[in-house]
Amino acid sequence: MSKIVDQLKYQFRAGGMYLKLIYVNAAIFIFFGIITTVFKLLLIDISIIENFKDSLSLYSEPIQLIKHPWGIFTYMFMHQNFWHLFGNMLILFFLGQLFEQYLGQKKLLSTYIIGGLFGALIHLLATYSFPFLRLDGYSITLGASASVMAVFSAVGFYAPNKEIHLFGVFKLKLIVLTLLYILLDFLRLSNDDNVAHFAHLGGALWGFLFIYNLKKGKDLSAWFNKFSNFFKNLFSFRNKIKIVHSKNKKTKFNKYKPEKPPKDDYTYNQDKKKRQERVDQILDKIKDSGYDSLSKAEKDFLFDASKNI
Repeated sequence: MSKIVDQLKYQFRAGGMYLKLIYVNAAIFIFFGIITTVFKLLLIDISIIENFKDSLSLYSEPIQLIKHPWGIFTYMFMHQNFWHLFGNMLILFFLGQLFEQYLGQKKLLSTYIIGGLFGALIHLLATYSFPFLRLDGYSITLGASASVMAVFSAVGFYAPNKEIHLFGVFKLKLIVLTLLYILLDFLRLSNDDNVAHFAHLGGALWGFLFIYNLKKGKDLSAWFNKFSNFFKNLFSFRNKIKIVHSKNKKTKFNKYKPEKPPKDDYTYNQDKKKRQERVDQILDKIKDSGYDSLSKAEKDFLFDASKNI
């Protein structure tokens, strides 16, 4: 059991951002599942858990939205049931890897978060604009669908000609699959199925706008990266004490060694190219034989490389 836990920890640290997001979503779902099961066994009223879960969801009723403003963020990590979670995480698993190959981990995180926020905004605007959406009262929304649709849409519009083998049989261009998903949500906008289709379309719209501007040289997510870096530095526990080492000093514990001259651009780029080649070899090995086939040295190298992304 400890080996499994250690491997999960390692994959969380060294894996891609898509894997980290999947772990976070799954952990939250499992947490609520465990607590609900324990409450039922002890005959404790589970409405306490349901109310807490609702408080982390997105309220569309104005007063409740004001009372629970954090829901516009937390709702994108909550799920109603296993199949709700499974569907979203399955798409994120396959398309998240593809997204990171083209655009990297930081942009995946920003697309997921901003896409979820944008989806929530569109959902709220639609709820207040269309009476049909309020026939049964104001809704409570939860799920990562808007965030996942943002990732889906972004990678689809970034690499439209990328070929995807659907079910291992049908060969489609990624943009065709993306547009089909968007069209299905659009056609179901008036369905009374308790699904926030406007939120899905909001996420997809953000993915499109992000890529459209990125191809023109404008990164709409730049503010998010600065924001996340600020909090990363704020909560960093690195030692900030400046240590000054005396130069050219010999002791019986150390011997003076001349400083290495800085690398020129050519040497630096050559080293960077070699590191990337080794990373690619390790990733190919994982694809062919699985993560467990890696040696400790290969795992350590991959982990170190992931920190420099």
